Amino acid sequence: MREHDGLTLVVSRILVRLVVAQGVDRPVMVDLCYRCTDPYAVSLTFHVSPEDSVRWVFGRDLLLAGQQGLTGAGDVQVWPSRCSWVRKTCIALRQSPGKDEVVVAASARALDAFLLRTLAVVPAGTEDRHLDMDGTVHQLLGGPGEPHR
Repeated sequence: MREHDGLTLVVSRILVRLVVAQGVDRPVMVDLCYRCTDPYAVSLTFHVSPEDSVRWVFGRDLLLAGQQGLTGAGDVQVWPSRCSWVRKTCIALRQSPGKDEVVVAASARALDAFLLRTLAVVPAGTEDRHLDMDGTVHQLLGGPGEPHR
C-alpha cells in the first residue's frame, strides 16, 4: 500500500500467463490496482510491450468470488484452477460478443495476497462508506465550464 495524493492505493505487479486464440500462451506482466476512492473495482493493466499496455476494470467481488468457484457473466468470468499442482486463478476477458476471449492464468497465492491487502483498506460490505457521493453529484450537476475532478 502507498499513499498518493491522499488516496490509498493497493498495487501489485505479477507475472501471468496470457492464453489467446489457438492456445497461444505467453507470459505478461500485470499491475493489479485498487483505490479506496473506487471501492468496488480493481484494475488489471497488461504490459504487452514496453510501449503498449491494456487496462481492464471490473468488480473486486468477481475476483474474490472467483477464488472459490466460477463467477461472472458476459465480459469477465473468473474461476479457480489447478495446473501442475499449483493453484491458479483464471480470468476470461472478452472485448465484445463474437470476439475471441483472452484467458489470464495468475497465481492464486499472488491474487490472495493482493485481495487481502484490499480488504484491509476497505473490508467487504463497507464499500459504500468510501464513496464520495457529494463530490460525484457536484461533478454531475456542475454547470458548463466547471472543471471535472
